[in-house]
Amino acid sequence: MKKAYLILFSIVLMQHSQDARMLGLGGAYTTLSNGYRAVGINPANINIGTKGTVNAFSSYSSFSNNFFNINRYNDLNGSHMDNPLAPSYYPKQNIKNTLGDQGVRFNTNSVLAIPGLNFSKDNYAFTSNLIFYGDVEFPEAFVDIMFFGNEVGEDLNMSFDQNMLSSIETAFTYSQKFPDVSIGLSLKYLQGIYYSNMESFGDSYFRTDADAFSGSGNYLIKQGLGGSGFAIDFGATTTEFDNGMRFGVSLINAFSSMTWNKDTPLRKTLQSIGVEFPVREKEYFFFRYGVNDLNIETLMNSAESDIFNTENYKVCVIDFSDIPIINPSEIDELPPFYIDESDIDNIQSDDNVINPNQIVILDDGRVAIPTDNLSDSDLNFFKSRPFKTDYPIFLRFGMSKNFSDEDIVIATDIMTSLNDMFGNEEKWKLAVGAEINKIPKIPVRFGMTFGGKDRLRFGLGSGYSFGKVKIDVAFGYIGSFKMANTRGLDLGLNVFYDYKKSDEANSTFIDKIKQYLVGFLSKKDKIELEVAE
Repeated sequence: MKKAYLILFSIVLMQHSQDARMLGLGGAYTTLSNGYRAVGINPANINIGTKGTVNAFSSYSSFSNNFFNINRYNDLNGSHMDNPLAPSYYPKQNIKNTLGDQGVRFNTNSVLAIPGLNFSKDNYAFTSNLIFYGDVEFPEAFVDIMFFGNEVGEDLNMSFDQNMLSSIETAFTYSQKFPDVSIGLSLKYLQGIYYSNMESFGDSYFRTDADAFSGSGNYLIKQGLGGSGFAIDFGATTTEFDNGMRFGVSLINAFSSMTWNKDTPLRKTLQSIGVEFPVREKEYFFFRYGVNDLNIETLMNSAESDIFNTENYKVCVIDFSDIPIINPSEIDELPPFYIDESDIDNIQSDDNVINPNQIVILDDGRVAIPTDNLSDSDLNFFKSRPFKTDYPIFLRFGMSKNFSDEDIVIATDIMTSLNDMFGNEEKWKLAVGAEINKIPKIPVRFGMTFGGKDRLRFGLGSGYSFGKVKIDVAFGYIGSFKMANTRGLDLGLNVFYDYKKSDEANSTFIDKIKQYLVGFLSKKDKIELEVAE
């Protein structure tokens, strides 16, 4: 069992929450977030219930995958998959049914609030968060070969998908209260640190024929070092009605995108200290492999290069329409590559500069041109641009009810993503959460999110208040209510200062000492003044 826990914690890290209180409420946060913690959720809330907040430390991480959990690991460990009569029989088809048409995917997401740079004062807030996201999907063929073997004549899918992003999200937020509603706006600067993406082009496959193996695959690998972009958050929240109800709506990261491999301040700084980048602006890596008629006979009698071939080189991706069409006989100095107007279906090139066999026309009509021998001016001549990535865009609707007599708040959110970037889904999800404040210093929170590929996420959290210093902690299960069935974990910790007016009934021992000293010194000053008179 210990091995199962180790595997679960080491193989996986997707954004669902952004702080411990949100995690404890199951994501139902549109009307309950406040202070700097409302940025990225609902900017209208920054001055609701607080005069000001300052972050000391805050982190959130999520760990998930689409197959492994502790019970499934224990079922597979030592199981017999071919004999239905065996005591440890586990049908192989269950694996196929669980994964569907996908390979095994692992996801990771972390949000770290930069200490001291996340704060709010009245109706203003400034925040800066370090964000990391990564996911990788191994080809479905790996599972097929491992558990079902190679079926003769069947093409196994070798498509491989990988995404990785690290960035700093900095925001300035303003909120304005009106008699019945608060409205907020956040302006964000997105500073990209690193981006990597690997896509499969064409049919990436591996085939077993009656007398040999064969296969091929083409992969485009994008790498970005230094990127930038902008985003806007909008939000509105009603005042709390007499019956304790509150309603809110927000649009997060509207009009957002990030442009990579351009001369951003970060990239210039790294270049100034001697950092060499693996690719120039507009360059990508292209990887190609091929397996030709592999069997015992060819393996023994043929050269390895005749059976296995791989290529890895830098390319510039441009639109086919951007390749110049010329008449070579009318031009003294030919460009590195071009289309002869007498043969418009083929791309011509100077063999001394570009190997024509390495030019690849991609599925969407773009063309990958080798760039190892091209100068910077050659790259700038063509209309290849630094690549862009969309940024996750969210739409949230929320409501909550404050049962003040019972010291309980119940909230619910309906939310969706407007794109599928970085683990998000264009599917509606429902979040329901509750916060119990029977003991004001030790709130109890729990909540659930329903929908999406995770189907269920369950969060549980609490905290402690040392006067103005507050600590929130939370954890969550992904896909189940039970640890043994969960496919991942959410973890959150938040330490911050809340400068709302202290409640005398809820003041801590330290608060009472401070109040006593203030009162004592004030009384002493008054006595000294009377004696002097």
